[in-house]
Amino acid sequence: VIERATKMQGESVVITYYHHPKETLSASLAPYLLTEREKKTELLQAMGIAHILYLEFDTEMAGMSAEAFLRDILIGRIGAREIVFGYDCHFGKGREGDYHFLKERERHYGYRSSLIKPVKLEGEIVSSSLIRNLVREGNVLRAAKFLNREYDLEGTVAHGSGLGRELGFPTLNIIPSDPYKLIPANGVYFGKALFDNREFFCLTNVGYCPTLKNLEERTVESFLIGYDGDLYKKRVRITFNRRIRDEKRFPDRDSLVSAIQQDLRVAQDLIETSLNEA
Repeated sequence: VIERATKMQGESVVITYYHHPKETLSASLAPYLLTEREKKTELLQAMGIAHILYLEFDTEMAGMSAEAFLRDILIGRIGAREIVFGYDCHFGKGREGDYHFLKERERHYGYRSSLIKPVKLEGEIVSSSLIRNLVREGNVLRAAKFLNREYDLEGTVAHGSGLGRELGFPTLNIIPSDPYKLIPANGVYFGKALFDNREFFCLTNVGYCPTLKNLEERTVESFLIGYDGDLYKKRVRITFNRRIRDEKRFPDRDSLVSAIQQDLRVAQDLIETSLNEA
């Protein structure tokens, strides 16, 4: 897109949705979001995209025909001179708008269209569905290969129960900034916490804390290695480098503390490996 825009002395534009259209079309939708809006904007701008247009998929847009979408939005509002289209992309009511639909109307509206074919990695098509399945399984290490970055989560630090501090491992209770954000499978993860242009290696537990709390809803709690401070109400981004182990119910506090200490030993080995590779 950027290359074509430069050649034709135009401007590069990415058109996407703030949330998935299924949020409007489906009464109940499980968390699915891989990338929050702010992060998506940051990534696209880093690639060099000049403009990012977030469409609000409401009931009116859900009923818009493909012809109206092309005429009123792509041509009328954006002034598209060239449309780069994903191989599995559709638009308009009933998913009528596809690449063939665009090709048939090029001469009438005076634009050019081109198709992006599937990208394969390790024999599999890179797709959001594939990545979501890997994240749901907790296989964030493999998911990172298809994302070309570590899977991460942005949230706000909220007050927790304080039990982590009692055990000697104070944790940040992270509330995701988007309720539809896909949270990895339950377990303990190694990664980083980023805030205020600072970063710390961390261990993050995803799950129900069955040993001490046995919660009804899943939580995300991170222990920052080498950090001692109050981040209450701070925005924090947590990365998931790899899953260390399952979340387990331990018979008592001492067993839990021993397990956390073992997690920290694993983390230290990973930190040393990471620093040596750097």
